[in-house]
Amino acid sequence: MDGDSENRKDQVLERLNKRNKDRQNYLDVKSEQKSKESVQNEGVDYFSQTFGQRTIDIEQRLKNIQCDDATPTDLARRFTDITLEIQDMQRYLTASTMFLSDFKIKSCQNILNTLTSASDETRQRLMPKKKFGFSGKKTATKQKTTAHKDAVDAKLNKLPEKVGSNFSWTIANRKNEHIVLESSKVNGQDITISNVSHCLVELLGHPGSVQVSRASKCTLLCGPIARSFFAENLDDCTLSIACQQLRLHSSRSIRIYLHVTCRAIIEDCKGIEIGEFNYDYPELEADYLASGLNKSQNNYTDVADFNWLSPDVPSPNWSLLKDHPDPNWNSLRRDFIANSHNNEHKQDVNEISII
Repeated sequence: MDGDSENRKDQVLERLNKRNKDRQNYLDVKSEQKSKESVQNEGVDYFSQTFGQRTIDIEQRLKNIQCDDATPTDLARRFTDITLEIQDMQRYLTASTMFLSDFKIKSCQNILNTLTSASDETRQRLMPKKKFGFSGKKTATKQKTTAHKDAVDAKLNKLPEKVGSNFSWTIANRKNEHIVLESSKVNGQDITISNVSHCLVELLGHPGSVQVSRASKCTLLCGPIARSFFAENLDDCTLSIACQQLRLHSSRSIRIYLHVTCRAIIEDCKGIEIGEFNYDYPELEADYLASGLNKSQNNYTDVADFNWLSPDVPSPNWSLLKDHPDPNWNSLRRDFIANSHNNEHKQDVNEISII
C-alpha cells in the first residue's frame, strides 16, 4: 500500500508540474505576442509620423518652386531632388508593408501617386518640353504620289491631343500602326499614350514615366522606366515593361511581362496574367544603368489587388503565366509589318517611325 501511495503521489506531482509548465508556456507566448504587438504599433506610429512629415516637406518644396524665380538649371536640379525623394519614400513604403494594414498601404500609395502627378505637372508647366514632330512612311510600297505623301505628313504632324492645360499626349488617336519612339525623344521624358487600337508601340530608351489611357488589342514594348508605369482602360493588350512602380486600373485580358522593383498594384481589373520581363535589345544594359532601376530586384510575383483584400485567399483577378513560351518580339514585329503590307489597301495600315 505504501508503494501504491508513493506512485500516486508521484503521478499527482508530475501532473502538477506539467500543468505549471503548460501555464508558463502560455504566459510566455502571450507575453511575446504582446511585445510584438507593441513593437508593431510603435513601428506603425513611427512610419505614419515619418511618412506624413516627408509628404508635407515635398508639398512645401513644390509650392516654393512655383513662387521662386529660379533659373532653368536650378529648376531641373530641384525637380530631380524631389523625384529622388519620392522614390525613396516609395522604397520606405515597400519595406514597411510587412507591418502595415492593406488600407494603410493603399492610402500611402495614393499619396505617392498624387505627389508624383503634382511634381510632373508642375515640372511640365514650369519647364515645358519642346514640341517634336512625327515623320512617317507607308510600308506597302516605296512609290507614293506626292499628294498622298503630303496628306500622310499633314496627318502625322498635327498637334497631339491636349489634356487639361498641363501636358499633351505624346501618342494619341492611332489605329493599325507600328509606332516607334526613338531614344532621343524618350530618355528621361514622361511619355503619354491615349486612344490607340491594334497598334505595336515601341519606346526605345529609358523614359522617366509612362502613362497609357484607353488602349485596345495593342502591344507595348518599353525599355527601363525610371519611375512609374500607370495604365487605365486597357483591353486585350500585351505589355513588356520594366519600372519602379506599376499601377493598372480598370483593365481586362492583359498579359504583362514585368520587371518591377516595388509591389505592383492593380485595381478594378480582371484576367491579368503576369510573367517575367523579357524584352531585349542591344542598349538594354546601358538603359538600366541610366534609369537607375535595380536590375537584380524584380517583384513581378508580388501583386496587390485593391479589390481583393483577403490575405489567405489568392486574388482571382490575376495570375502568373505558367507553361507558356516567351514571345519572340522580333518575330512578332516581322509578322505585324508583314500583315501591314498584306492588308494595306484594305485597312490602311501604316508603319510610323517617330524620329
